[in-house]
Amino acid sequence: MAPISKVNDKVKVVLTGFQPFAHHLTNPSWLSVQPLHNTLLDLPEVPVAKQDPKHHNATQAYLVCQELPVEYQKVPNLVPELHVTHSRTITKGDQVIQVEIDESKQEEEKEKEEYLKTYYIHVGVGRDGHTAIETQAHRTGYGGLDNAKWTPPNKDEPPVVKEEWSADPDLLTTTVDTAALAEYLKTEKGWICQQSLDAGHYLCEYTFYLSMAERQRRITAGEEGEGERTCLFVHLPSVGNPYTLEELQRFVKDMIVAVVTQN
Repeated sequence: MAPISKVNDKVKVVLTGFQPFAHHLTNPSWLSVQPLHNTLLDLPEVPVAKQDPKHHNATQAYLVCQELPVEYQKVPNLVPELHVTHSRTITKGDQVIQVEIDESKQEEEKEKEEYLKTYYIHVGVGRDGHTAIETQAHRTGYGGLDNAKWTPPNKDEPPVVKEEWSADPDLLTTTVDTAALAEYLKTEKGWICQQSLDAGHYLCEYTFYLSMAERQRRITAGEEGEGERTCLFVHLPSVGNPYTLEELQRFVKDMIVAVVTQN
């Protein structure tokens, strides 16, 4: 892990994990990403033969992490805010400062650092025995009690209904080639990893949907292009089934490098 310094050739990776819930007294999703907060991850050089002229070719990824509540009525506000808040980072000297949503505060800063691309990688705890790269997420069909003791009342509607979201599609798919990513992590890095087409219809999948929907809304509104941000969701097993916490943390880093260099 490299020390943080001001550079102009890096991407930004926003990582989220979840609070404990149900029988998960500690949540490996947050424990696995939390140590990466406010750090830089060096990226391998892509061989000339594999370089895509449209790819960012960044040399470092700046990582920022946030823990999300396991509450259906909170994440619809928090996830879009992540997309607004972490579009850029302001720096003073060599100190990285988290962006304020308030635009007037941003304008007071002398230096603003733009990123070549922004990635939103959401991490949750899933089934034991393997890691899973999620491919798609649904707008409706959600159930299950959350930490606020609340359950979506109607599976035919989104857990939280907003008029401005009424045109959102019923199914969204990540732009990441999840089959190729899972195969790379399995064959090249040795992880027990698989592509998943079922994210569970719980808060994990809903968070993934909200993130991809926010990306699509920004594109539709003409605020950005197709390739300016990427959204992904990854499920980890519980600690010890089969990986230790330290191993899960290594998997997260391997996964980040693979996503950033291949997408």
